[in-house]
Amino acid sequence: MRIERTRYIITRNNRKEIFCGLARNYNFKPIDNIGDTHIKSYASKIRAKVSFENSWFPINFEYEILPVKEIIEVVGE
Repeated sequence: MRIERTRYIITRNNRKEIFCGLARNYNFKPIDNIGDTHIKSYASKIRAKVSFENSWFPINFEYEILPVKEIIEVVGE
């Protein structure tokens, strides 16, 4: 089984930090130290912008919304 789809993520500091977390416990983590942390992703660019801005108002930093390819694949079979 393999699923590929486009999702949208939020980054800041010249793409050095990525928006992560679950259940309203969100923060930015350095990309080079992401480990197994859940990366917050969105189904559309508009949904990413609205959700992020509503939860982080007022936003006093620049951020970027990027399209990414999410791949879900069964391994070990």
